[in-house]
Amino acid sequence: MSLGLLILLCAVSGLAIGSLLVVIAQRVPEDGAVSSPPLVIELTTAILFVLLAVKFRDDVALVAFCILGATLIVQSWIDLRTHRLPRAITAGGTGIGAIALVLAAVVRGEPERIWMAALGAAIAGALIGSVYVGSKWYYGSAQGFGWGDVLLAPLLGMYLGWLDPAIVAPGVFLGFVIGAIAGLVAIVVSRSDRQAALPFAPSLAAGTLATVFVGQRMVDVLAG
Repeated sequence: MSLGLLILLCAVSGLAIGSLLVVIAQRVPEDGAVSSPPLVIELTTAILFVLLAVKFRDDVALVAFCILGATLIVQSWIDLRTHRLPRAITAGGTGIGAIALVLAAVVRGEPERIWMAALGAAIAGALIGSVYVGSKWYYGSAQGFGWGDVLLAPLLGMYLGWLDPAIVAPGVFLGFVIGAIAGLVAIVVSRSDRQAALPFAPSLAAGTLATVFVGQRMVDVLAG
């Protein structure tokens, strides 16, 4: 399949799946009422699918990483609106994503990627889980993120580990950096001396997706 046709198919699929994500997002109430997400979900999904198509091209892993993108988009939107991460969505994305990654590894004839994904999930879960536990012990609270973010960690690490376990820690670290920058911006905008309560899932999602696209290149440069 030509790249142009693949991009078109991914764009159309992104718009269609984005519409489904809108329905899912609408089922999570905000302050007791359901609000309608704007067209940004459909457009963001389509754009991300196109970018993934450019990266993976005709690689069977493209489908698996589109599942990751869709899961992170809907969870980020819900977290921004409600400061919640529905466990059913995280579990569904993780389960379906795991199946897709296993199938991709088998089709590519690279079964070692299955244990790489498992290792990545363990690394991300340990890193974010330890920060969560450490924050609760030291500050008495998790300082901006919750158990839902901890449950999301294995999903992120699974995908990054499938690519290369060496990029899992940098991906998690990048998510924390993005979250810190967002917090500083919030302080400046609100002119407050304290960080506003910001959802952490969008930062983790952004760090993970950025690492999918450039993480391996960064690790190779540092290693070289």
